[in-house]
This record gives sequence, C-alpha cells and structure tokens, in this order.
Amino acid sequence: MSTPDSCFYKFLFESNLEFCRKGDGSTVIYGSLNLTSSGITQIPDKLTIINSLIMRHCDIECLPGKLHVIEDLDLKNTPIKTLPKDLQVGGNLFLENSQIYALPDNMGIDGGLDLENTPIAQLPSNLFVGDYLNIQGTNITSLPKDLYVGQNLLMDTDKIARDAAFQSIMARGVIWPRPERYGDARAESGDGIVY
Repeated sequence: MSTPDSCFYKFLFESNLEFCRKGDGSTVIYGSLNLTSSGITQIPDKLTIINSLIMRHCDIECLPGKLHVIEDLDLKNTPIKTLPKDLQVGGNLFLENSQIYALPDNMGIDGGLDLENTPIAQLPSNLFVGDYLNIQGTNITSLPKDLYVGQNLLMDTDKIARDAAFQSIMARGVIWPRPERYGDARAESGDGIVY
C-alpha cells in the first residue's frame, strides 16, 4: 500500500526532478516543482525547493512544516486555509482565489504577497512584505500598525482608506514609498488603488 510520502517521491522520480533526501529527514529539490493537476494530496515536512513551487488547482489542504521555497510559492485556486508558522518564501507568495483566512504572526515574505479574492479579514501582527501587497477583493477593513510593505499596496479604497493605521502610515510616508518612475501620481483602476 502506498503512503502519501511514497506517492510524492514517485511523482518526483517520474518527473525527472533532481532531489536529495538527507539524513535528518529533509528533502532538497533542485529546480522548480509544479504540482498542478498532479494528484498529489500531501507534501512531506522539511522540504526545500531551490526554485519555485507551483500548486495551482491542487487538492492539497495544508502545507508541511519547515517548507522553504527559495523563489515563488504559487497557491492560486487551492483549498489552503492557513500557512505554517515556519514557512519561508524568498520570492512572491501568490494566494489569489485560495481559501486562506489567516496568516501567521511575524510572517516575512521577501517578494510580493497577493491575497486578492480570498476570505481573509485580518492581516497578522508584524507582517513584513518586501515588495507589493495586494488585498483587493478581501474582507480586510483595517491594517495593523506594525505592517511593513516595501513597495505598492493594492487595495479596495472604499473598504480601507479611512482606517486610522492606514492614514497614520501614509502621513509618515515611509511604509509605501512611491517608485520614482511614478512620481507622486496615484494609479487608479476601478475601486482599487496603487500607491
């Protein structure tokens, strides 16, 4: 009888992916791993992916502990509801149209974080996003005071523009610096706004 782990490693073999299992039980995959339409339902703990992990339209409901993705993690259109506290993502984290409703406190994403069209209603405390943050189409109506976003914030202005934390952060002008190429102009599109 095959286990979820054996199905995962069989998939790696059949996909001709180079990987290494270490003595501590961890696995390193050298390259990108695309699980879209793979039938994989579980990923083993202690997994490092040297490039990107793409899981669009997968039936995987939760991510393993100690998952480290050096580049992008794509969880679009998945049933993922929460993320592990020890998740590490070196690039962008794409969660559009997923079922995510909570993020762990003290989460850091080096690239962008896209939460568009998800049921999430609150951002965690001490969230660090190195690039852009997209919260359009979410239930978020306020921002935590300790939020850091390195570049652009995409949001529904009718839901959040009057939030005290948002007004305070914008007044300081340090959280969302406008790239020089845009000057001081704001780019508007529908109900969303990009700073």
